[in-house]
Amino acid sequence: MTEQTERFPGWDWDDPDGLAARLDDFSAQVATCDTLEAHPGGLPRDHAGFRELGLTGIEFAAFRTAHPEGLGTDLTALRGTGTGTVSGTGSRTEPGTLYRVDGDRWFTQLDIAEPLPFADASVDWVYAEHLIEHVTMPVAVGWLREARRVLRPGGVLRLTTPDLARYLAGYVTGDGFLTKHRRRLTTLGFGPPMPARPAFLVNQIFRYYGHQWIYDLDELRHVLTLAGFAPEQIRHCAYREGVRPDVADLDTAFRTDETVYVEADR
Repeated sequence: MTEQTERFPGWDWDDPDGLAARLDDFSAQVATCDTLEAHPGGLPRDHAGFRELGLTGIEFAAFRTAHPEGLGTDLTALRGTGTGTVSGTGSRTEPGTLYRVDGDRWFTQLDIAEPLPFADASVDWVYAEHLIEHVTMPVAVGWLREARRVLRPGGVLRLTTPDLARYLAGYVTGDGFLTKHRRRLTTLGFGPPMPARPAFLVNQIFRYYGHQWIYDLDELRHVLTLAGFAPEQIRHCAYREGVRPDVADLDTAFRTDETVYVEADR
């Protein structure tokens, strides 16, 4: 028995439906923090409420945002595992409640398929890294409309997502992108090494991780326009480059080779 077999018994990359539950378990395992404290004042509802908590924006798909003035949110519940958790070891977040995470970040559990529980013009920025591909296009457009609604005039939305054009170029040209992508996921310990077949490495971006729709730049422009952003307000950006450096700095380094970066102004 190989080391990989021992670490990932029964893992079959050629069976995406069979692996769905395993990948959900993987996500739940990383949704942990040391301490979790429910905030008695509840969620901020408007700009004044956000500012009272020292918050200027929202990072979606983040259990613990790296932005000191950001509210982190995710559909998955966050678990407090440390003995310092106020409501007890092993406590879990519940929708509709605001939590202090590890004493220095804010989090609330949200479903982006539902209206956001915030007033119009509540925040200065919205950020989401590799989130939009996890929902269907109608849900994505609805969420983007909500993001635009809660942005203040002059605010910015920054989106990142796997770039379909990069995957297809790698498949057609054999430029080494797919090999690099496979090696990166292996290094991260996300299951045993993937098959090296180019067709598999393209298919996995569609069929795994709960992905529902994969975008290129034009497709992002399409959904942003449907959500109400003016075409001239949408721009293609580079890694960690944008109108707000503090928001662009939320981009993570290990995804740069596969990612398209876009911003849209309110």
